[in-house]
Amino acid sequence: MVIKVSVVKLDNPTILEQAADVIRDGGVIIYPTDTLYGFGVDAGNDAAVERLSTIKGRPGPWSIAVADLEMLKRYADIPEIYISTVEDTLPGPVTLILPASDSEISSSIISDHHSIGIRIPDHPFPISLIQRLGFPITSTSVNRTGMPALNDPREIKREFDDEFNLLIDAGLLPKSKGSTIINLIGKTMQIVRD
Repeated sequence: MVIKVSVVKLDNPTILEQAADVIRDGGVIIYPTDTLYGFGVDAGNDAAVERLSTIKGRPGPWSIAVADLEMLKRYADIPEIYISTVEDTLPGPVTLILPASDSEISSSIISDHHSIGIRIPDHPFPISLIQRLGFPITSTSVNRTGMPALNDPREIKREFDDEFNLLIDAGLLPKSKGSTIINLIGKTMQIVRD
C-alpha cells in the first residue's frame, strides 16, 4: 500500500526511512538535488515509471540517479575513451547519456537507441537514499512537460497536490535550468544542454 501524500522537512530524522518506504511501495517522491527538485520512483518498477509519465504528461525515457560510479557501471557501459570524463564529471550537476547495460531498469527509461541518462547528484539526500535502497531512482525535474521546473515546495504542493506521495522539503532552491546533459554515445562528446 502506497503511503498517503505528505510533506516532510529534510532535517526530519526519519526522512530517509520514509522516502525509502514510499519508493519500495511503488510511490512517487519529490526530492532535492544539487540543481532542482526531482521526481523519484523506483527505476525498475514499470508501474511507478508509468505513473511518473502520467504526472509529467509524456512518456520516458527518464534519467536515473545512482549513488556512485560502481552503481553507475551496473546500469550503463562507459566507453573506454570517456572513462576519465565520467570520473572527472561526477558527482555534480551533470547528466551523462551512456550506452545502457542489460539491467533491471524499466524499458520505459531506456531510449530507442538503447542509451540511458544517468547522474550522481552532488547532494547528500539522494545519495543516502539510493545507498539505502541499493537501486537507482528516476531523476527528472518537477514540472509538467513544457513548463518551467518548480523550485519552491509551496508551489510544488499546489501544482501536484494529490499526485505524489512524499515531498522532501529542503526549502526554496536556487533557480536552475537543471543539469548539463552530455552525450557520450559515439566518438565525439556532445553537449545536449548546457
